[in-house]
Parts: sequence; structure tokens; C-alpha cells
Amino acid sequence: MRTFPRRTLSFSLVVFLFSIGASAQGPDSKAADDKDIRSIGAQIQQAWNKTDAKMLADLWLTDGDYVSSTGRTATGRAEVEKAFAAQWAGVYKGTKLTHTLTSVRFVRKDVAIADGAFEISGMKDASGKRLSTRSGLSTIVAVRKGDRWYVAALRGMVPSVPEGAPGK
Repeated sequence: MRTFPRRTLSFSLVVFLFSIGASAQGPDSKAADDKDIRSIGAQIQQAWNKTDAKMLADLWLTDGDYVSSTGRTATGRAEVEKAFAAQWAGVYKGTKLTHTLTSVRFVRKDVAIADGAFEISGMKDASGKRLSTRSGLSTIVAVRKGDRWYVAALRGMVPSVPEGAPGK
């Protein structure tokens, strides 16, 4: 009968346990995380369309930040809440948002970059004249804390060169 040294058995046990842990973070877990991150886009849309700045800000980390497509900036959940409330008091009053995250790339198992597209309709100028729909792109850096994903950073941008134009 062949015997194995304790060191070999211990190493084998560690490798086995590590492989079980790695498989627990496998494709099913990644798919669930992907789905959770993509749902942030829908939650942003829902909060925007309710004009609920607190609901929207609660998606952010306490120290997260925001840069809007118009250049408005906010750092920290409380400032993010104030920024959205201020936007809705101005040109975005009464607007509707559609926001879809189109891709998610994991930088680490607890950090992801999500790109998306948005449209804001119903804007009016100071005289009340309806403005055209604002279409743009968004990038979210999402971070998992515990069992939940949060926005660490959101950047919105409106391309300066229209789709299909020369130079695009």
C-alpha cells in the first residue's frame, strides 16, 4: 500500500477547495452579476421618470461621482441627489429618459464597466418651446459592496459628430 506525505495531501486539499471556490464564482455568478449591473440602467430610468432624486442617488456609492452630458458634476451621494434635483428644476423638468446598458466588462469580480445609450425627451427651453430629443452615451463604473452593485461613477456624453457623418 502506498502512502502519501501529509504535505502532498494538504496541498491537494487546498487546490481542491480553491477549485470549488473558483467554480462558485463561475459563469452562473458572472451572468447574475451582469444582469444586476444591467438593471442599474433600468433603475436609473425608473428613478428619472419619477423625478425621484433620492431613489436615483441611492444607486451610488456614498463617495461615488457623476458627470452629466452637459458637464454638471457631483461627488458623493448627497451631491448626486442635489445635482439631479437641480437638473429637473431646469431644462430637464418634465422629461422622460430611456437608458439601456449595452455592454458590461468585468475589470475584477467586484468592479465592472458598463457602457450604454440614453435618450431624454420632453425638454423645453426657457420660453417653453419644445427642444429636440437628446441622445447620448453613458459609462458606468459599477462596484459590488456585499451582495449589491452600486454606481461608483457615471459619465454621460453627447457625441459632437452625428452618427454617419464624415470623421465618425
